[in-house]
Amino acid sequence: MKPTWKKSLTAAVLSVSLVMTAAPAVLMAADGTAATASVRGQYQLTPTIRADVKSVINERVGDETRIGAVVRLYNEGNRVTRVPDYDVRVKTSDGIEYTLRPSAANVKAIQAKEKAELSFMLTLDYGETASLSELSWIEVDEYVYPKVETAVLTVPVAGLSWSGPDSAITDASSVKRWGESFTLPVLSSTLQYTPVTLISEKTPQGPVTVVTLIAENKGDRTETVPDFRIDGKSDSRSYAGKRVQASVELKPGEKKYIHYGILTENNVVLNSLNVLTPESFVEVGADGKPAVAEYTVGRISVELPKQDTIDASSLPPYKLGERIPFDPMSKLIDKETQVSLVDLSMNESESAGYNTVVAKFLVKNTGERPVPLPAFQAELANKDGFRYMGSRQTTNVPQLAPKLSYIINYAFAVPSSENGEDLIMKLLDNQTVAPYNVPIGGFKTAVVEDKTDDDTLSFYPYTVKLNSWAISAQGGPAGYTYKMKLDTTIESAEDVVADASSANMTIEIADPLGRMIASETIPFTGRNRLISGAQHIVFQNLRTDQFEWPLTINIYESIQTANGEAKRLVKTMKQ
Repeated sequence: MKPTWKKSLTAAVLSVSLVMTAAPAVLMAADGTAATASVRGQYQLTPTIRADVKSVINERVGDETRIGAVVRLYNEGNRVTRVPDYDVRVKTSDGIEYTLRPSAANVKAIQAKEKAELSFMLTLDYGETASLSELSWIEVDEYVYPKVETAVLTVPVAGLSWSGPDSAITDASSVKRWGESFTLPVLSSTLQYTPVTLISEKTPQGPVTVVTLIAENKGDRTETVPDFRIDGKSDSRSYAGKRVQASVELKPGEKKYIHYGILTENNVVLNSLNVLTPESFVEVGADGKPAVAEYTVGRISVELPKQDTIDASSLPPYKLGERIPFDPMSKLIDKETQVSLVDLSMNESESAGYNTVVAKFLVKNTGERPVPLPAFQAELANKDGFRYMGSRQTTNVPQLAPKLSYIINYAFAVPSSENGEDLIMKLLDNQTVAPYNVPIGGFKTAVVEDKTDDDTLSFYPYTVKLNSWAISAQGGPAGYTYKMKLDTTIESAEDVVADASSANMTIEIADPLGRMIASETIPFTGRNRLISGAQHIVFQNLRTDQFEWPLTINIYESIQTANGEAKRLVKTMKQ
């Protein structure tokens, strides 16, 4: 065993050396203005190790107070260097000093030219403590009596400690306007984030605010977007957000969206967002098992706009058949896939308690190889702000063949009072950020009015020209039937594929009082389909056993939706 005096002499020499090195940092602690700026820099802790304060917390958790700090040490030497065995202490504004416990996960040594994060924490049994003013590294020589304590480095932290999720971020440099870019240097100095959209949704769990950021890599190497959280803040409390994408990798110069869902409560209005970074502390219990305490520290506050950021007034008017422009950063729609709206009609519902707006989208593959049929969602909104989510037609077509188009119907259940004017159509991505919907396109539109006196009928992608028609009654032992002779010319849009659920023709016979007494539905595809030329349609299972005359013939386009059959009157004929 070595003599005690030799250890004491060595410790004394080291203490003198470190104090001389750290002296500028200790002097800066006396100047509050300089300290606030310098705490984001690096401090000399030993001749080869520099230190930086990453996080400081002073938060109340239940009936206890949790005080903690996370520091970064940088080894500027050329060999592995042991982490100095110093106490880490904090001092409050009223002069009380606490020694923080090191995390069991703290490293013991730092590789050359590398950095390490060390976590420290202390939990106090009482719920209130004064604000924190200083963070210090103290060398304690226990080999002399009385023991000698030497302040190696003192860093001012007044006003920098985080007090929990409900805290407000007031530092002007950390408060951003909506749409203003920011970085999180404690995680990465080359990744930049810009808030771009804010939308509200109703879910079974409650109201959700969906926040979209653009993450951009300004550096020269590939980086993964680090884990951080965005909380929503109202006047009274905060609401934790959750990131949708588990992992996002960005190549140099690349941009990608990241999305957060913030579950709130009914009638809650969020005023701002808090951007928080995660920290952890590991403590080994009496049973030898590690217990991990996780917490977050606020970094940036983002002021929120007064309403959703999708301004309907700025959306362009739309002409049927035009290609719909999509968000260029969205990955849902392939670049070689064109989407256009070819028809928007108001339909009667089967139950007649409401109406159904049916939108027909034409999806075309302009490329040379098959592409997946995009599964976008559609939402319709009127001028009063009422929003109606579309029900997509069920299809078994997973891919689009090259140079072909496919018809996809969306049905919107709307009140019977809806007139179909001044509508906003939003196309949404409900796949990438499921279970949420984010807008990828939108435009102004209106329901197309039908001319029921025209002999050319539209059942897109089919056009039916009525050349002639006649109907007659036939009696028999079982009662009356009606037989209709129909002469038509049918044309179909080129290179457009439509299945049986896209459109059918339904013919209804009404008596002189307007009551429907017979109905037949004729498909445009498959067996017994409608054809060009003369054909006979027999109406059986009449709702009357009496001979009715004169009759009214109503021709509808009928489409099967999730809520039943939707019918659009396209032609009325009277005897």
